[in-house]
Amino acid sequence: MNILVLQPTRPSNPPALRARAEGLLWGLVTSNPGMTFDVRQDDTALEIPAHPSLYMRHATVRNYLLDTYLKDEHTHVLWVDSDLIDYPAELPTLLMGVVGETQTICAPLAVLDDTHLTQKNRFYDIGGFIENGKRARMYPPWFDQQGDVIELDSVGCCYLAPAALYRSATVPGETTEIYTSQHFFPAARYSPPHTDYYVEHWSVMQAAKKRGYRICALTTAIATHAWLPDYGMRPN
Repeated sequence: MNILVLQPTRPSNPPALRARAEGLLWGLVTSNPGMTFDVRQDDTALEIPAHPSLYMRHATVRNYLLDTYLKDEHTHVLWVDSDLIDYPAELPTLLMGVVGETQTICAPLAVLDDTHLTQKNRFYDIGGFIENGKRARMYPPWFDQQGDVIELDSVGCCYLAPAALYRSATVPGETTEIYTSQHFFPAARYSPPHTDYYVEHWSVMQAAKKRGYRICALTTAIATHAWLPDYGMRPN
């Protein structure tokens, strides 16, 4: 497995948060035998097209990273938000245990660091994790489903996806005695959602669904998002 690890980073991220993100990324490289990693952190300040959705910025940055770093040799893409301060070093191995060779996107659960919060167990990316069209709940139970692996409409924050999703493809469709139809799928790219109830991940997840991909979360794996005021930043 040759995994492209993409981490879009705000130019304004403070040194302490950058150092934490970098340490976690390099921990992946040494903790997942049999995998090769191409780790790319990028804080390029891009020109963002005018758009009513605040997620146009996120979509533009993610597409820039894909267009800049995705190569033919990459088998999978692992997205890792730059504000994560903890996740298992063996996370790629855990997610690959679900993904394998199949058309599957898999994410750990994303929770907020609640060290300094009165209310505990707060889910972070409620707009990225969608179950039956509805956002994840902010507090438990986060989802209707139970179990180690749950089926979702969308995931966000941190997830492993086959690199083929981000490449155009023609696949066979229905077969008759005369011919086999062909379906063309353009390379998946991010776009702002039709409503900010969702986030930029929604567009790619919908493209994945059209290709027949499975989208799921591994509930036994947790990624922790920073409480940004701890780093001198405003909370999201």
